[in-house]
Amino acid sequence: MHPTAKDGTTPEDPRRWWMLGVLSLALFAIVLNNGLLNVAIPEMMRSLDADISEVQFIVDSYALALAGALLTAGTLSDRYGHKLATLTGTVVFGVGSLVGMVADGPGQLVAARALMGLGAAFIMPGTLAVLVHVFPPAERARAIGIWSGASALGVAAGPVIGGFLVGHFWWGSIFLVNLVPVAVVLVAGALLLPESSNATPRRPDPIGALLGTAAMVGLVFGTIRVSQHGWTAPGPLAGFAVALAAGVAFVLWERAHPSPMVDFELLRKRPFIGASLSILLLMFGLAGTLFVLTQRLQFALGYGALQAGLAVMPVAFAVLLGTLMCSALVRRVGPGGSVAIGLGAGAVGILIVGTVGSGYPPVLAGLLLAGVGFGLAMGPTTDVVMSLVPPERSGATGSLDMTMQELGNALGVAVVGSVLARSYADEVTSAGLPDAAGRTLDSALRLAERTGGSTGADLAASARAAFDEAAGVGLVVAAVGVAVGALVAAALMPRRGASVHGAGDRTSEGTPEGTSDGTGDVFRAGERPVTAAGTPKDAAPRVVEQGSRH
Repeated sequence: MHPTAKDGTTPEDPRRWWMLGVLSLALFAIVLNNGLLNVAIPEMMRSLDADISEVQFIVDSYALALAGALLTAGTLSDRYGHKLATLTGTVVFGVGSLVGMVADGPGQLVAARALMGLGAAFIMPGTLAVLVHVFPPAERARAIGIWSGASALGVAAGPVIGGFLVGHFWWGSIFLVNLVPVAVVLVAGALLLPESSNATPRRPDPIGALLGTAAMVGLVFGTIRVSQHGWTAPGPLAGFAVALAAGVAFVLWERAHPSPMVDFELLRKRPFIGASLSILLLMFGLAGTLFVLTQRLQFALGYGALQAGLAVMPVAFAVLLGTLMCSALVRRVGPGGSVAIGLGAGAVGILIVGTVGSGYPPVLAGLLLAGVGFGLAMGPTTDVVMSLVPPERSGATGSLDMTMQELGNALGVAVVGSVLARSYADEVTSAGLPDAAGRTLDSALRLAERTGGSTGADLAASARAAFDEAAGVGLVVAAVGVAVGALVAAALMPRRGASVHGAGDRTSEGTPEGTSDGTGDVFRAGERPVTAAGTPKDAAPRVVEQGSRH
C-alpha cells in the first residue's frame, strides 16, 4: 500500500497506467467468456447431446455463482486486500476454464462455469477498488471509462473469437483461450498492483450469501423447468418455493445482522429502486436477445459460428457509441430521461430483430438501434446507484449493482430461453412434425438427415421455420422486458435538475449527498461539481428536493 502524504493524499504511482492495463485485461477476460460461449452453443449441444434446458444451466451457472458471491467477495476484498482478491479470483477463473476445456458432459460444464463465476466475483470488485486507489481524482473518471471500455470490447470480441475457435478447432478451445489473459494478469498483477484494503471493513456474512444465492438459484431453476414441465409441475413449484423461502429468510437475517450485506435504507429510495430495476431489465433483454439470436443465426439461417459472431458484433460498437452520446443527453433530460429513452430505443430495436423479416439487414438495423439505446442507459443507472452512498460504502453498493446486472443476465437466459423452448415445441406440434423433432432443432435436423430424400429436406425446412417463429416470440418477450424498464426509469429515476438522492438527504457534515449541479451532472457527498477539464464549478447551483434527512 502506498504511503500517505502529509495532505492526506496518496502519491501518484508512475506505473498506474500499466496497472490500468492489467485491471482492464482482467475485466476483459471475464466479459469475453460469455461471448465465447454463446456462439459455441450449437456445437456444444451436438457434442454433449445437451438440450436447451441443460444449455441454459451451463450459461446461467456462471451468472448465478457470480451474482451470489459478489456481495461476500466485496466484503472479503475490503478485509483482506483488493490485490489479493483480484489475483485469487483470477486463479479460480483459470482453474474453472481448465475444467471446462476437458468437460465431457453437461454436469461437468455446469460445475466449471460456476467455478469461473466464483472467480469473476472476486475479480470485479477487486479491480475497481485497486483502480480507485491508484488514480488521483483528476484522472479517475478517465481511468474508469477505459476500464469500462474493456467490458464493451469483451462483448464485441467474444462472438468473433469464439466463432473463429469453434470453426477451426473444437468447442473446448473457447475455454483454453481464457488462459492467456489469466497468465498475463497473474504475472503482471503480482509485479505491478499495490495492495489496499479498508481500515474498517464490514464483517463477512456467509449465511446471508448462502441465502441470497439459494433464492436466485431457486428462481432461475423454476423458470427453466417451466419450459419442459409447465408452471404447475413439481419441479418449477419446488424452485419457486425455495426462492420464496430463501428470499424471506435472507431479508429477515440481513435486517438482524449487525453488518448487513444490503443497506435496506436504499430500498426506500425511489432512485435506487428505479435504477436497479432498469439495469436488471436492460441486462434481461440483452442476455435473452443474444442467447436466442446466436442460435437463430446458426440453426435457422445457416450461419457458421464465425459468421454468427461477426453478425452480432455491431451491437457492442453501438453500445460504445451510445455511451459517448450519454453525457449530452443526461444534461438535457437527466439520468431518468436518458435511461427511459435508451431502454425505449432498445425495446424497439429488439422488436425489429424479432419481427421484421428473417434476413440479416433487419437484424443489423435492430442491433444497432438496441445497442445505442443500451449505451445511453447503462452509465446513468450505475451513476445514480453509486451517488446514493458516501465513498466508504461504495464497494458494497457497487457489488449490489453488479449483482442486479448478473441476476438480469441469468433471468434473461432463463425466461427468454424457456419461452423459446416452449414456443418451438408448440410450433412443431402445430406443423404436425414427428415428436422427436420437438426436443430441439438440432435433434430435428439430425432426424431429417437420417430420413434423407425429399421427406428429410421437408422436415428440416419445417423445423427451421418452427424455430424461426419461436425465436421471434422469445425476442418479443425480451423487448417487453426492456420496455417495462423504460417505464420504470421514467417513473422512478431523477429527471434533469432533480436530486439524484431523491430525498434531500444530507451527510453528517450537512453537505447535500448525491445532488445535481443543475445540468444533470452527478457528484457524491463532499465532492464539488467539475468541468470537463476537472476544475471546480464554484458557481454551480445545487438543487435538492425536499424530504427526509439523516
